[in-house]
Amino acid sequence: MLADFALAESTPATLPSSDAVADLLDGKPGAIWGVAGSTLLRAGLIGAGMYAAGFRDQRVLVRGAVAGAFAIELFVFGWVMHQRRKT
Repeated sequence: MLADFALAESTPATLPSSDAVADLLDGKPGAIWGVAGSTLLRAGLIGAGMYAAGFRDQRVLVRGAVAGAFAIELFVFGWVMHQRRKT
């Protein structure tokens, strides 16, 4: 069990959906669907959190969830491109 922990510590951390973004940047066919799917899932999670926080207006929920998901996805794109420049 301790060996498993040491192995997990030595592997580099990745962001959720970074593999999908890397595939898209590599030009792999169909990679856009992985990015779209992770963005849609992320928007759903953000919307659920906004709802739990008390936001009830559907327009506000959808706009906030979509804007938040796109902002995070843009960060993931930047992070993947930055990691590629380092190697």
